[in-house]
Amino acid sequence: MVWRRDRYWDPFDIMREIQEEIDAIFRDFMRGPRIWSYREPGESISISETWREPFVDIFDRGDRFVITVELPGVRKEDIKLRVTEDTVYIEAQIRREKELEEEGAVRIERYYSGYRRVIRLPEEVIPEKAKARYNNGVLEIEIPKKNPSKTKEEGVEVKIE
Repeated sequence: MVWRRDRYWDPFDIMREIQEEIDAIFRDFMRGPRIWSYREPGESISISETWREPFVDIFDRGDRFVITVELPGVRKEDIKLRVTEDTVYIEAQIRREKELEEEGAVRIERYYSGYRRVIRLPEEVIPEKAKARYNNGVLEIEIPKKNPSKTKEEGVEVKIE
């Protein structure tokens, strides 16, 4: 009788499966969300495309949320902002094109980059009443809550013995 290897339980099969799952997790982690590119590893591209996740501060003002987003180097026209009942979507592009002409040769360099962020809000808001202002690289968004909390319980200070 000929014994085939695939008829036996091999503990290394489980280890290989675990290693493949870990590799997949790290592959996904390296693609985002802090800095990511829409290119596959090894794929060349003639222009630089890198998206970053901007820094965000979220303040709960009782009846509304105030969100500040740092978008340095972005023009107001290049910002896309979308608000749903529980999520804020921000996308801002940076485009730089530079043309140089030296001794008859023309060179054009392009740089495309930007910021993307999806912010999940802890309470439902009224998207139609959202307001946004952009000044000196900082986007400020005010979104009223759908059901604002009545009062915040401050509690009682307890002395520690």
